[in-house]
Amino acid sequence: MRARARWSTALPSTRPRARRTARTARAVVDDDASRVETLARWCADRGTYARALRVDLNQGSGRGLELSRDVRAGERVLGASLTSGIVDEARGHPERTRAAMAEAPWGVRLACRVLQERKKGAASAYAAYVATLPERVESSPALYDARAIEEVQYPPAMTEIREMRRATREWHEKLQKTAPEALGDAVFDYDAFVDAVSVVHSRTYGIASANDNAGLFRALLPLADMINHGGDIVTGLTKDEETGAVTNVETTATDNIAWSELDDDGVVHFAATRDIAEGEAALMSYGERSNDHFLIYYGFAPDNNPHDDCVLFSNLEHALAWHSVAHPELWDGPDAEIRERAAKAAYERVTKSLEAEGSVDAKLAAAEPRLKTLSFGRVDARLLSAFAAIFAGTETSGDAAGPVCGDELRFARADVAARCEQLLAQMPTTFAEDLSALRAGECVDDAQRTRFIYRACKKKILVDALEMFRIA
Repeated sequence: MRARARWSTALPSTRPRARRTARTARAVVDDDASRVETLARWCADRGTYARALRVDLNQGSGRGLELSRDVRAGERVLGASLTSGIVDEARGHPERTRAAMAEAPWGVRLACRVLQERKKGAASAYAAYVATLPERVESSPALYDARAIEEVQYPPAMTEIREMRRATREWHEKLQKTAPEALGDAVFDYDAFVDAVSVVHSRTYGIASANDNAGLFRALLPLADMINHGGDIVTGLTKDEETGAVTNVETTATDNIAWSELDDDGVVHFAATRDIAEGEAALMSYGERSNDHFLIYYGFAPDNNPHDDCVLFSNLEHALAWHSVAHPELWDGPDAEIRERAAKAAYERVTKSLEAEGSVDAKLAAAEPRLKTLSFGRVDARLLSAFAAIFAGTETSGDAAGPVCGDELRFARADVAARCEQLLAQMPTTFAEDLSALRAGECVDDAQRTRFIYRACKKKILVDALEMFRIA
């Protein structure tokens, strides 16, 4: 017989919102604690175990898990059984809707599952879990209106958010006509549908049965979905003594829990990645990703993310077109074709060098057509090599391990600075203005604050590169 998980649901220490009386706030917290206790017992009955964990009802802006005792690195602290989760699989949907569901993206399919279970109410096999799910994630871009999208100020993300909003609307309209039963009580309620999409985007696990992602599927896992993000943070920099360029960024991982195994019984095990003291928040990395991913899917933006980046050009052709406008003196005349060939050759050499390096980051960079800059003046080596080769004007310029040195590289960096300055000028507010607004508490809610943090991080990346590469 499985032992039931024991969970602590101590009351949060922060004050309730002003619009609630102390008694009303206490009732809300007590109700939440009761639902979580019920969920823990329900999960334990279905094969989920929890060791040394308790629920913190007020971790950050919502619930989280924390350690109830000291644990050692490698110790398993949570096992989430797939039998207690809502899994993205065809048999979960009404039979008449399965053909339509097969064509839908995973976010729509899981949102529909949540809506279907909500409609069943107490009769749902997942009633204990559904009762603990939020109605919506207020900071999710899925809920942004036109004004909120404009506040993002970063064109690539604004485009992606608009596309997500458009696709969500289209899928609701399509399912209304072809599979209304899939939408639960949201057949004529688009807001309820998009609310459900925001929920599943923020808490779904992608689960694979092998290291190469074979058999990848997605699922909502109760209790495991309360583990908050703990990503890498920048803790130090190494700079070149002569040029001042950053040669190394030192990072520290803040996560302390990781998914360790999916066993043959369908239990996803989570283990401590280091020794953890009682009372510490249980944190898991959601991936080494840019803030674009965190904002669009999870509705938050880390303010110290070494993996964040800013797109300078959509691809090499875009970069060359920009360069030809910025430097007509280099592109007018018979040398233009030579310079273009030189830039493309340098770009290809660095791409092959990155692929040969073998690291995951290098392979991702080589496969990414967009040319970016990261924080502290770290710019895509392919872009610097291509720009330097244009100035050198020969197909033999450029080194396999990176761009050419000397004046060509200096001019290439100056062009990167000019592009950063151009992009900053296109944004309605400055980095300093965003920081001032955040420090003064001018944001009306957490969603707007998230947008301000997100766009400030993008501007900081551009400012770093501008200050690093600008020629006096």
